[in-house]
Amino acid sequence: MKKDSYGDPYFMTIQQLRAELLRCEYCEEKPCMIACPCNCSPFDFIMAARLGNPSDLRRSAGEVMRNNPLGGVCGLVCPDTHCMAACSRRLFDGAIDIPRVQATVVEMAKNLGGIPKFATGAPNGRRVAVVGGGPAGLAAAGSLAQIGYAVDIFERGDRLGGMMALIPDHRLSKRVLATDIDFVLALGAIQVKLGSNVDDPKTLLAQGYDAVCVAAGLWESIRLGIENEDLAVKMVDLLSAPAAHHFTGRVVVIGGGATALDSAVTAKARGAEHVELFMLEKLAEMPLTAKERRELVDFDIEVSGRIRIQRILKAGNRVVGLETIKVELPAGKPFHPSNVQDQAGTEAVRSEITGVVVAIGMRPTLPVVRVPGLFYAGDMTTGPKSVVEAAASGKNAAAQIDAYLQKQKEPVIEKMTKSTFALPGFNRVPVSLGTTFFGRSIRSPYLLSASPVTDGLAAMTEAYKAGWAGGVLKTAFDNVPIHIPSEYMVTFDAFTYGNCDNVSGHPLDRVCREVEQLVSLWPDRLTMASTGGPLTGHDEPDAAGWQSNTRKLEAAGAMGIEYSLSCPQGGDGTEGDIVSQNAELTAKIIDWIMDVGSPDIPKLFKLTAAVTSIVPILRAIRKVFDRYPGKKAGITLANTFPTLAFRGGGDGRKWEEGVVVGMSGEGVTPISYLTLAKAVPERMAISGNGGPMDYKAAMDFLALGVETVQFCTIVMKHGYGIIRELESGTAYLMQERGIRSVRELIGITQPSPITDFMALSPVKGISEFDRDLCVSCGNCTRCPYQAIALDEQWLPSSDPAKCVGCSICAKKCFVGAITMRERTPRELEMLVEN
Repeated sequence: MKKDSYGDPYFMTIQQLRAELLRCEYCEEKPCMIACPCNCSPFDFIMAARLGNPSDLRRSAGEVMRNNPLGGVCGLVCPDTHCMAACSRRLFDGAIDIPRVQATVVEMAKNLGGIPKFATGAPNGRRVAVVGGGPAGLAAAGSLAQIGYAVDIFERGDRLGGMMALIPDHRLSKRVLATDIDFVLALGAIQVKLGSNVDDPKTLLAQGYDAVCVAAGLWESIRLGIENEDLAVKMVDLLSAPAAHHFTGRVVVIGGGATALDSAVTAKARGAEHVELFMLEKLAEMPLTAKERRELVDFDIEVSGRIRIQRILKAGNRVVGLETIKVELPAGKPFHPSNVQDQAGTEAVRSEITGVVVAIGMRPTLPVVRVPGLFYAGDMTTGPKSVVEAAASGKNAAAQIDAYLQKQKEPVIEKMTKSTFALPGFNRVPVSLGTTFFGRSIRSPYLLSASPVTDGLAAMTEAYKAGWAGGVLKTAFDNVPIHIPSEYMVTFDAFTYGNCDNVSGHPLDRVCREVEQLVSLWPDRLTMASTGGPLTGHDEPDAAGWQSNTRKLEAAGAMGIEYSLSCPQGGDGTEGDIVSQNAELTAKIIDWIMDVGSPDIPKLFKLTAAVTSIVPILRAIRKVFDRYPGKKAGITLANTFPTLAFRGGGDGRKWEEGVVVGMSGEGVTPISYLTLAKAVPERMAISGNGGPMDYKAAMDFLALGVETVQFCTIVMKHGYGIIRELESGTAYLMQERGIRSVRELIGITQPSPITDFMALSPVKGISEFDRDLCVSCGNCTRCPYQAIALDEQWLPSSDPAKCVGCSICAKKCFVGAITMRERTPRELEMLVEN
């Protein structure tokens, strides 16, 4: 085989995986999931794996296996006609290699402590027999066991797997097959009876089984009906026991499908010098995937199309040749064996042939008999299909059996090879995320920030349907002219936006009505609202405005009120461009509100990180809070960050237009980290805001000591459904690190969240190189200390006298070929920095 010289033949390296994960657009419509026969959601398992923590890879695998209990196998053998064909990137820059991503995350999970254990349903006292231990039978058995049935699998052979066990090793690792089967058998009360041939499945009903699923597959070889055919090797015999067959010279495989290709590759591995496919199809009509077509070249398989075999020639018990005839397909007719016609006068003899393998298809060994309690799944009912389609068929049969035994309405199954049933035992949130907000219980510490994603009743309703614990309606004012520019949003890159904090165009009265409705419809959610007020320099009317807005929102039933003191587009300009850059002004406004506000309704004051130090601002606020000891109040920090963006105008300017925007998303996360680390010791309740674009960044906020985390940009990018990923990622990492509750997570880095610069180790490491992963791009030779050079083979090495251990080479190597290690004593001596 002409083997790909890079990486593992089955799985991606971690760097390849990361690169492919970043290509996913996480499409709202999930076309890849719709196209998957088992309804696997690449959106969910790719999103789960994105950060690459062990807990991420394990839950990603769980997302796969809950829909496809043979997810490892399917990752390696799935054709490109399902999810990849539906990938939104297919026509743009090529489909994401979803099956290989799937195979990789499942394999990595197995090596990192295993796929998360699936809970099993309480036993329901019913017994179901499954005839056949192939993909359909295994999927049916696993699905039934998950919902409480005791299942016995009757397999006539000496191993489970069915036709999967016949797939050659170069396409399917036998270890992957074995571990997938182990996963299925652990899903519940499943017993396996190997060597159990069931000729009449109806008899199992009489033996006490409440239902029987027949998934016996296709195991009878279709014959050509030609002379001396008994000298040919059957595909099923060759692939079942390759070691029992030996070939020499030129071997012909009759057939043009995937099993014919597998037979050809196996024949070559078993000694054939040349292997040729004879088939009725022409090359373009072969039902092969792009990967399988490449195997024709990789394994040097010859292809002869539009050929019919008429007779096998023999000498004694040896094959010595073939008689053939060319065939043609009449114009306008689709390819089907029945449509081809022999071409008279094209008969030929191939006398150099020394072996023949027949791989033209298989038939079922059992008939389909419609009897109450008897159900069918897999290839015996659908014809030959892919493993994932067989698994889908098995899941559907399980759903039919469950409905039958529970005397429920039969499930609507539009297509037997498409199943939406998911194993119920997978727990996306294995640790409770319940916490409190000023004494009020909330399901999760994750809330929606005042932003476009909370601008009104419709938006908040969608958010609550998706599972959000609460949110702050977008900032609204009362009887104040609002200016919202056209095309005001900015994107700095894929994960950093600008102006998500712009105010609402809705008047406060409308927001009050919507608060009332949301509180009524969703009493278990934390519905808050954001507002502001006038700053004219005249305290009495200004105070009246802030206080009036407060009273209105309290009367509407708001469960909390947030006050915008950090709009990046400006404040009153007395000391800094943003209100909360001015400690005295900030304290004055807060005092106005605390003076009239209800003690039972929490108040949050949104501040900016764009200050030299947040501490003086907080201490001024603390003094105000201390004057109202019975009232609930805290801050929101750190909000968006004021920046300048250039945008093209096309209006005759000589340079792009500069606009002030509030930067949000990934770009401001490190700023927020530092600000929060400085703020938490000042002893006030903080709702973290500004930056998190994944669950780990949100957990970092909590670990620093914030009570809740607000999101905006991540929802604008990925939609309201991202809450499932945020909560799942958080729960799995908490479980992995032994953190039992959100309360335990909050402030876990305190009292010393920052390691002092002078406390960082001065002992220098040194870079080393994995030459198998290196692709000789030479980018590491850009080392600013000139420590790295390439040898005559274009492979890098590091000079211990020059390498100062800064690690930038390792951090920027896109293939992960560079790591840092401790120096030897000799290498330590060689580095003289003074």
